Amino acid sequence: MKSSSTLDVLVIGGNGRVGASTLHWLNRLAGRSGGDQPLRLAIGGRSRANFDAVKRRLHLPELVFRPVDLEGGSESLISVVRGAQLVVHTAGPFQGRSEPDLLRACIAAGVPYCDVCDEFALSRQAKTLSGEAAAAGIPAVVSCGIWPGVSALMAARAVERLGGSEACERVELSFFTAGTGGAGPTIVSATFLLLASRVLTYVNGALTYKQPWTERRSIDFGPGVGKHACFLLDNPDVPTTVESLGVANCASRFGTAPGVWNSLFAAIKLLPSDWLLNRAAMQGLAVVSMPVIRVVDKLVGATNAMRVDADGKAVAGSDKPETVTLRCVHADLEDCVGQATAAFALEILRGRSDLSCSDPTIPAGVWYPSELQANARNNILQVARENALVWEM
Repeated sequence: MKSSSTLDVLVIGGNGRVGASTLHWLNRLAGRSGGDQPLRLAIGGRSRANFDAVKRRLHLPELVFRPVDLEGGSESLISVVRGAQLVVHTAGPFQGRSEPDLLRACIAAGVPYCDVCDEFALSRQAKTLSGEAAAAGIPAVVSCGIWPGVSALMAARAVERLGGSEACERVELSFFTAGTGGAGPTIVSATFLLLASRVLTYVNGALTYKQPWTERRSIDFGPGVGKHACFLLDNPDVPTTVESLGVANCASRFGTAPGVWNSLFAAIKLLPSDWLLNRAAMQGLAVVSMPVIRVVDKLVGATNAMRVDADGKAVAGSDKPETVTLRCVHADLEDCVGQATAAFALEILRGRSDLSCSDPTIPAGVWYPSELQANARNNILQVARENALVWEM
């Protein structure tokens, strides 16, 4: 039987585009579960003025603000998260960070956690805390969102369709976003930072580092999107797919439109690496670039497309190995990343809250998306399917 009690969900970085979109979808999805106010939402951030603007834009009169300094030390973070039923960390960029301090604070306070971290070194460090999270009885999922996140669930489904890791030779992940997808300067600066990062790929089971924005391929993303040039770019889905699904070969590529943006990324990659790895410099470059980016975005739209190919192993007597191809397309990157993040967040609450009477689908511990069991994966994908222009699963 469902209760009318509220659940406190704190979105760190909720003043940003990803965080605000996540709040919108948390409110929208939770409202379907019954009850007058199933969630009590809060933004954790630095700027009260930005919070007030987001609150007006989202039309959420009950939204509250909590001042948060991610560099303020463990006791400060524990104080901020204590009492919440879930913390969602969307305050990127994550590149250059080495310690999952917010996750540690959540474990200390006994609060479930998820984030949209797209930096493997940081998500790997978070994974080392799995035993502590399990002992505290809290579930945590790192690297959520649309990609990484839903894309990892697509990889898991594709490998499963082939018959499991023993039948799978290779997984290729491909992504396309028109312009910046309507993204803000934080996501743009994260892309710039990735251009200074070696790309983790796996070749015959061996970790192989490659240069970013190389090995161009033309990828067909299906109806309404068509073929686009994509280039190697680091993505935590690659190592987590290999480790979780037992795949020996895996790589990730990304492309954008118009083509001049691809050329611009290639040029930016030539800048000195110490400058590219400077978070402040890349954020500044992103902010300065935004007026031009906004103009281009209005012309090309904000489509987000993903494709996952899982190639089967060669079978004696067969002319060609089996391939499973999955695609999905959404009209707006900002919207669908918030939608996907909210889907992960609500799945963490499932069975631990009044949102559902079922047992938890995500047990205590720290998990990558590709490690989630089939029922959790299916629930999240069902939400991610909403509003999709293409959904070939």
